[in-house]
Amino acid sequence: MASWSTYLQAIFYIALLFFVIPIRIKGPDQAESQFQEYLKRFNKTYDDPSVYQNRLHAFKQSLQTIETLNSKKRNGSALYGLTKFSDLLPEEFFQTYLQSNLSQKTHSNEPKRHHHKRATVPNKVDWREKNAVTRIYNQGSCGACWAYSVIETVESMNAIKTNKSEELSVQEIIDCAGNNKGCNGGDICTLLSWIKATNFTIQRHADYGGKCGRGSAGVHVRDFMCEGLVGSEDVMLRLLADNGPLAVAINAQTWQNYIGGVIEYHCDGDPSKLNHAVQIVGYDLTASIPHYIVRNTWGVDFGDGGFLYIAVDKNMCGIANEVSALRVL
Repeated sequence: MASWSTYLQAIFYIALLFFVIPIRIKGPDQAESQFQEYLKRFNKTYDDPSVYQNRLHAFKQSLQTIETLNSKKRNGSALYGLTKFSDLLPEEFFQTYLQSNLSQKTHSNEPKRHHHKRATVPNKVDWREKNAVTRIYNQGSCGACWAYSVIETVESMNAIKTNKSEELSVQEIIDCAGNNKGCNGGDICTLLSWIKATNFTIQRHADYGGKCGRGSAGVHVRDFMCEGLVGSEDVMLRLLADNGPLAVAINAQTWQNYIGGVIEYHCDGDPSKLNHAVQIVGYDLTASIPHYIVRNTWGVDFGDGGFLYIAVDKNMCGIANEVSALRVL
């Protein structure tokens, strides 16, 4: 016959099954479950436990940021959600894909600022429909948005002139342009000044062999403007309608989790916050929120197939602080 101590031991171990074990095998919280789904969706793996926890921490912070950004919106406004950048802390995203103190790099070409009355322009312009916009590029971790935005605009202007769309060599500009820092940053106005002053030949992508100044065939910039048009975005609309796409400096800090819609909130226009450069390829004044059509360089898996939309007439994201238009020979 079993002793009382045996019965007590049995009861104790059964109690462990009901109370202790369930606590110890507690599953991941909801955010971690979302993170695991996120890793599958974006085909990411973090085998190192420490790295995994760091990325999970960044992901949780992105969830909070997304909730905040989506708290103020209306029909058609920007929508924020999970992107390939959502497992980065904001400072990591900035250091990898943006530039600091971009406004300080324009000292030799301070944009002029002036005001104009609104001129009559077409309600909608989209240079993609006229075969004047090449494919979406991906700059990766190379901070050469300044080179991409200018070369994209040279490509567009050359296509408008010749009725033939060709890719030019961004790498040539990264390697060769003076007064800029390659993948460590640069400025669109400074670049255009250098291209014009040196009468630089911008080679086709397929022709560039890695040596500066060796190209005999290519495209030359005829002339350009670089101006501050805050309060005069009608001039930007007129340039887009009459001349072609524009290269602009911009503040992209809050774009980390952008997935679509028109950005009209949460995007500071202060010139001291400029940290990126993009191309504007058109606008739509007939939309519920009139907007620019902006081409980015973070791949086709960013935003709307590589594009995003920014509200007109608000200097949203600083889009009118530094505006460049050009013509080619």
